Amino acid sequence: MTKHSTCACLAALLLAMCIAACGPTAEESPQPTPSPLPQLITEPTPKPVGPAPTVVAPEETLPGRLLFAKDGDIWMWQSGSGRQLTDKGNLWQPAWSPDGSWIAGVQREESYSNIVVMTATGSDLIQLTKDGTTQPLHSYERIYDTTWAFYPSFSPDGRTVIFSAQAAPPFGTPAVEYNMTLFSSPVAAGSKPEQLYADNEGQVLRPIYAPDGKSIVFVFSPNVLNKPPQILHFDPETNDVSPLPGVPEQSYDPTFSADGKWFAFATRDTDGTDVFAMPAKGGEPLRLTSLGSARAPAFSPDGKQIAFLAMEPGNNRFDLWVADITPEADGLRIGKPRQLTTNLGIDADSGLSWGR
Repeated sequence: MTKHSTCACLAALLLAMCIAACGPTAEESPQPTPSPLPQLITEPTPKPVGPAPTVVAPEETLPGRLLFAKDGDIWMWQSGSGRQLTDKGNLWQPAWSPDGSWIAGVQREESYSNIVVMTATGSDLIQLTKDGTTQPLHSYERIYDTTWAFYPSFSPDGRTVIFSAQAAPPFGTPAVEYNMTLFSSPVAAGSKPEQLYADNEGQVLRPIYAPDGKSIVFVFSPNVLNKPPQILHFDPETNDVSPLPGVPEQSYDPTFSADGKWFAFATRDTDGTDVFAMPAKGGEPLRLTSLGSARAPAFSPDGKQIAFLAMEPGNNRFDLWVADITPEADGLRIGKPRQLTTNLGIDADSGLSWGR
């Protein structure tokens, strides 16, 4: 494990991007396997199955404000309906600040992406990273002058954003790329991001702070084929990293309840992908969904509901679902999941962020 970005194999990240990963350690020059130059691949938006997007449960009123991304813009679901906040076509992965006054997100361009913050109305963007370039579009020079950054999340005090990012542009011929590693940045224009953790063996993805602000949880995706991802616990004071007790392999999309008592995540098994929850201090995971396509859980601010994304049978687009939850002595009692939209086509990798 090194302070700087590390060598990796091919890693597929996000909806529309393939990253060929490999990078040098500070001590040695690697001999990477030749790989093609990374490309930004534009995937066609899936055609809707059935009628136009609609609200299935118009009588459903949710507390707080729920963020998601759709077709490159940030949307907010409030009370019983959703509305589009931005119209840039290149914004993804929104996350609320703890006080609900700011939104962090990813602004994606050809060959790079930046971490940005904006007001709660989706305006006044502030750029926290400088991963872009003035090199010509579709050029090798552009690829060798840019890096990627993803998955922003606020600290509990709202002063810092953590995210996944590369430490440097590609190197070598053919071009190979650095792993995704853990970075942090103050929430201020002109701030300088700091790398917190890197691993030679894989990608650090989807970091979030524990509610007490003393530790960070992230998804570690090994570069070795057929080696499953797992959710790890990171202590910034000691740099110690360990598996989160009780969380199975093939898990991702981590999230905590606002009071810090519960931890939810998505897990992939032979039946597909579903949402599970467990006490944040460890315990037996409790299955919350049995849909086979559920992911991206988010607790309501009052802890009484959990939202997630899933595809209804016969459809190929992610929609918004919600279920009531009630803490009990031996765990959580989960109500029947309810589908709130149909054919909305929410970006599942961007997930959900539920704020006040």
